[in-house]
Amino acid sequence: MKMKKILTAFFLAVMLLFSLSASAASLGPKIRVGLVVDQYSAELSSAGKITVIDGRGKKVTLSPGRHFISVKGGRFYADKKKLSGGNLSFVAQNASQPVLVNRKKYRGALTAVMTREKKRLTIVNALPVEEYLYGVVAKEVIPLWPDEAIKAQAVAARSFALYHLDHPQYEGFDIKATDQGQVYGGIEAEHPNTTKLVKATRGVTAVYDGEPIQAFFHSTSGGYTEAAVNVWGKDIPYLQAVKDDDKDSPNYSWTKSFTEAQLERTLKQGGYDIGKLQGIRLLPLGKAPMKWSSDRGTSGRVKRMTFKGSRRDVTLTGSQVRSLLGLNSTLFEVTIGTDEPDSIDVSIKNAYGYEVGRKKIPIDKKTRQGMGTKVGDLRLFAGVKDEKVFFVGGGWGHGVGLSQWGARGMALEKSARR
Repeated sequence: MKMKKILTAFFLAVMLLFSLSASAASLGPKIRVGLVVDQYSAELSSAGKITVIDGRGKKVTLSPGRHFISVKGGRFYADKKKLSGGNLSFVAQNASQPVLVNRKKYRGALTAVMTREKKRLTIVNALPVEEYLYGVVAKEVIPLWPDEAIKAQAVAARSFALYHLDHPQYEGFDIKATDQGQVYGGIEAEHPNTTKLVKATRGVTAVYDGEPIQAFFHSTSGGYTEAAVNVWGKDIPYLQAVKDDDKDSPNYSWTKSFTEAQLERTLKQGGYDIGKLQGIRLLPLGKAPMKWSSDRGTSGRVKRMTFKGSRRDVTLTGSQVRSLLGLNSTLFEVTIGTDEPDSIDVSIKNAYGYEVGRKKIPIDKKTRQGMGTKVGDLRLFAGVKDEKVFFVGGGWGHGVGLSQWGARGMALEKSARR
C-alpha cells in the first residue's frame, strides 16, 4: 500500500525533484500524429513546389501556393488531379520552403491515409517522440513557468505518448493532435524554454510494472485530484486521488448559474425531456478526501446526479452534466436561490462618527446557502421570483493524474525552501 501511494503521488511530487542535463540520447521512436482526422479534405500550402507521391509511386508536382487534398468516389484528389492508392506522401522540393498543413508547419514527414470506408482522409505527421514533445509541452503549460513544473509536464507528455505507441487505438496513426490525445501545435507552437526543458528530461519516462504509464493530466484539480475509477470506471493503480496545491489557478473556483427554464431547455435539447424541473438530487459536497459513495468520488467530484421532473426523472453521470451544461469540471455543489452581490459596501468611520472612506468586502460564494428547500440530498425550488440553480465548483478538466497548476505550486514551494 505504501508503494502504491508513492506511485500515486508521482506527478505531484516525485517528478518535481529530479534535475537532469540533456544527453546525446536518441530522439526516441517515431510517433504518428493525426493532424486532420477523418475529414473530407485538408489544405496543403508552400512557398515552393510540393511533390505528391501516391500509393503506386507516381509523382505529381503542385505549384507554390494553396492546394486541397480530398477524397471523392473512393479516390484521392490533389485539387482536381486524380491520384492512385490509399495513401499519399508530401515532400517539399526545397527544404527551406516546407509543406504546411492547414497553414501550420511541422517537423518530420507528412502523409495522407484514406479511412477504411474510403470516404474521408487523415493527415499524419510522423516524427521522433522527442521532437514531437517540443510542439506539445509549449501548448500544455505556460513556457515561463518554473522549470520543475515544465519538466514534470514533459515527463507526463512523453509517458503518455509512449503509452499510445504500445497500445494502438487508431488505424494509420498513434495519437491525435487535439485534447483527445495531446494538444500538438507543430513548429510554430514551440518555445525555446520548453524545448530546452524537454531536452533536459530526454528519455525520462514514468513507468509502472516496467511499462510507460497512461499519464493523464489536466489544468486544475480544485484542491484534490481524483482516482481514475471514479471518473472512467477503471481502476488504474497509479492514478489515485491526492491533495493538490493549485490555489493560484484562475480556475481554482468558479460559479455558473441557470434559470429553471434554461435547465429544462438544455436537458431537452440533450435528449432528456423531463418536463418541468422540480428538483435535483445529489449528495452534498464534503471536504476531501470523501468516503466512497455512488454520487461522488474521493475528491468530491460528481459521479452521478438526478434531475427530477414532472414527466420523469433522469440520472446522468458527472461527465454528462459537465458536457451538457459546459461546466469547467465535475467538482461542484448545487444550490437553488437568487443572485447575491459579489461584495458588501461598508462605510469606514472615525472615532467621531464621520465617514472617512468605504471598503468592499467580498462575499465567498462557496458559502451560498440558497433559498430553495433542501430535504436530505434533494434540492427543491421555493417558487420565488428570479430563482436560479447555482453550480459552485472548482478546477478545470477531468481531475485525473498530473495537475498542471498543482505542479507549478509544488515547484514554487520547492524553490522557496532553497
